[in-house]
Amino acid sequence: MPLWGTAHASATNKPKFLPTDEDSDYERGASYATQQGWAMQAGHISSGNDNTSADPEVLVAIGDLAGSTDTTGLRAPTVTNMRFIWGTSATTDGSAGDGTQRILVEITWDEAVTVAGSPQIVVDNGNQSSGGYGDHTLTYTATGSTANRKRFTKTSASLGNTDVLTTPAAIALNSGTISDTVVGGTTLAASLDISDVVQVHTVLA
Repeated sequence: MPLWGTAHASATNKPKFLPTDEDSDYERGASYATQQGWAMQAGHISSGNDNTSADPEVLVAIGDLAGSTDTTGLRAPTVTNMRFIWGTSATTDGSAGDGTQRILVEITWDEAVTVAGSPQIVVDNGNQSSGGYGDHTLTYTATGSTANRKRFTKTSASLGNTDVLTTPAAIALNSGTISDTVVGGTTLAASLDISDVVQVHTVLA
């Protein structure tokens, strides 16, 4: 199977025939490992319907890909990508100049993960505007999150229009948990290192 990998902790495991363009119905980030193989989230635009209770759409059949234990299959879920999500109005993105905006970051795993509580990430603010705005702590939100893509937000952040935000190097569980959905009860580390992930900043229309 030369088009995809099954090795643990590899950010290139996902099917390489899927496009990386976030505007594509079959964008690679939306695929994740299940026990049936590489799949798309139920209700995803690629499935042609919005039934989130349906079975995931299997794209590549590889039995036990996600692993039934933390030592089989892909083992622990691996972060494969992160990105800023920008809104389309002055109140939900950073395009309005100095003021208060929402900050939203999405982190993608190669497997489904279950989040409990309020894990957090810290987004660095370079303070290029000299406005004195500090770093920003974002908290997990179920809104907009999917099986393998989890969102973290701060709904009221002071930003200058020239400030540069940098995605974080780690996830702090903040007394919450992030666990492997397939291997129930297998909790990921208390501080998840995501510093090696390619950072993709995407503006959504």
